[in-house]
Amino acid sequence: MELPALIAPDKDLAGLIKEIHETFGTVGYFLIAAHAAAALYHHYFLRDNTVTRMLPGKD
Repeated sequence: MELPALIAPDKDLAGLIKEIHETFGTVGYFLIAAHAAAALYHHYFLRDNTVTRMLPGKD
């Protein structure tokens, strides 16, 4: 059984959605890298226990 299309095919809309998807992916990767860099900064430069508190089994 085939479902009916909710909207007609639109190459311009598909291109826009692809651009938005790629942009959010790039921003996500940047946020992951920034978070990891901040954790390493705390661990190696500030020498606090921020990273060790995040490890499992450290209740």
